[in-house]
Parts: sequence; structure tokens; C-alpha cells
Amino acid sequence: MSANGHTGNTGWFAKGFPPGSLNYHYNKHGKKMGFKSAVDYNNAAVNFMNSPETDTSDSFVASNGTVYKYDYLTKEFGMAKSDGTMITYFQPDEPADDYWEKQVMLYDNNF
Repeated sequence: MSANGHTGNTGWFAKGFPPGSLNYHYNKHGKKMGFKSAVDYNNAAVNFMNSPETDTSDSFVASNGTVYKYDYLTKEFGMAKSDGTMITYFQPDEPADDYWEKQVMLYDNNF
């Protein structure tokens, strides 16, 4: 997440969903995304959040430290706390790009 300073020597990385909420998030989003298990869903969320920025992805850090990330090509959206705990990972139902733009307007301090 080079745009956010979450690469290099900062040490930030997504760690996954808390065990108590993983099944909830998997049932709400993971099955719809085609994952066969909660573990696969969790791993995909972590990989998505930890992957380097691409030409089709964007990210920012809100004032409370929450990391937001979106990929315009795959329509994946993720959020993680400043300690790396996953908050959510899904593909928005509404036009995904519109969903992302709303998040940017509401929470990106640099907007």
C-alpha cells in the first residue's frame, strides 16, 4: 500500500479476522465470493490487503488508522484496523466503484 505508507519499514500488515467473527464474515460475504471455506476466505482477505498496489487498486488510511483498499478490476473491497485485524472483505452489491468513491469521500482525510 505504497500510497498509504504501509509498505517499506512500517511493519504494518493485515493479520486476518478475529476468530470469533470469521465465520460470520465468511457466511455473509465469503460464500457469495465463491470461497469454499472460512480459512480460504480469511487467507484471500489477508492476501488482498497485503498485496502491493497495482494500476487497478487504490487505498487510503482514515484518521482513526483504518486501512481501506479497493481494486477496480476485481471489485474487491477490504478494511483492516491499524493493528492489522481485518474488519471486512467483500465485493459490493451496488455499483462497486460508486461504493468505493463513497468511502473515499467519507473517510479519506486527503480527499
